[in-house]
Amino acid sequence: MAMEHIHYVYWLSCIKGIGSVKRNRLLAYFGSEEEIYAASDTQLMEIKGISSHDVSSIISGKDSGRIEEEYGKMLSKGIRFTYKGHNAYPYKLENIYDAPYSLFYKGRLPDGSRKIVAVAGARNVSYSGSVISCKLGRQLAENGIQVISGLARGVDVGAQKGSLSIAGNSTFAVMGCGVDICYPRQNIEEYMLIQESGGIISEYPPGMPPVAGNFPMRNRIISALSDGVLIIEAGEKSGSLITAEFGIEQGKDIFVVPGDIDNKLYYGSNKLIKNGAALVTNIEDIMDALGIFYDCNIESQKKKVEVVLETSEKIVYASLSLEPAHVSEIASRTGFGIQRTMEILIGLELKHFVCMAGNNYFAIKI
Repeated sequence: MAMEHIHYVYWLSCIKGIGSVKRNRLLAYFGSEEEIYAASDTQLMEIKGISSHDVSSIISGKDSGRIEEEYGKMLSKGIRFTYKGHNAYPYKLENIYDAPYSLFYKGRLPDGSRKIVAVAGARNVSYSGSVISCKLGRQLAENGIQVISGLARGVDVGAQKGSLSIAGNSTFAVMGCGVDICYPRQNIEEYMLIQESGGIISEYPPGMPPVAGNFPMRNRIISALSDGVLIIEAGEKSGSLITAEFGIEQGKDIFVVPGDIDNKLYYGSNKLIKNGAALVTNIEDIMDALGIFYDCNIESQKKKVEVVLETSEKIVYASLSLEPAHVSEIASRTGFGIQRTMEILIGLELKHFVCMAGNNYFAIKI
């Protein structure tokens, strides 16, 4: 008894050593997955670029019973499957260069009727970059915008944490490994939560380990699924610039948070702005570009009113920034003694104006 078409596609997606180039050659030669499955080793050897090892992998995988069983086990683990031409396949991916042949996902795929912003940036993010990514991720979610990223440490997971903090919003992660593998492992909490609020997505089959070469390629999916790409802290050779480049090729809006011209973390970011990317200083810049009305009341309701602060508190607060400063440095800036400065800082922390960012280090709370 013949398998269903989706089983043939699943089989071709999972053959080790058969990537997009070889898969496309096989499909161009035979015309369909079913015909590839039916081909003999002699026929397969006729195709340029297909080695004897590839033929062996293809032939050894031809076991309909095992294929159907493995597919069923995958579904039982909460992993879903779609492919180009299937009704669940995202329309935003259909016409991009080197569109993924198929997708595996846990949770669900992005809602194509709603706006979605991709976020990328430094892995070794600064404290202020971490705060900004989380803040913008949260504000995007507050305004009903989906967030998509790569779950990498730093900016990626910061934006996804911000999005996850808003109940009911959706955030998505595109992996450079199988969807059943959390990479990096330190982001396991976000990995689990994203499956509930949105989805974990990959073009690589379950069990595929994180291979360095997979990560640049997954960036084309991140940008393609978005309506715009937001870059936070990209150095001159940052991998996040690959996401921006894919976005530019795909006709997406590129948004960039600017930074200090002497800070290496911003060399790539500032170059993107110089070349025409939209400079972002607040959420409204993104909302305007996407054609979405921004409800400023969301922020105004949360802003702290300056008049509630005592004069000494205002002085200390004015000396702070997003970058953490030690209490002794803050005392030097304000002219208060260390003990008095600490008392004021504790008061500001209780009023939610500042946060402690380490042992006796403080910064503005956003």
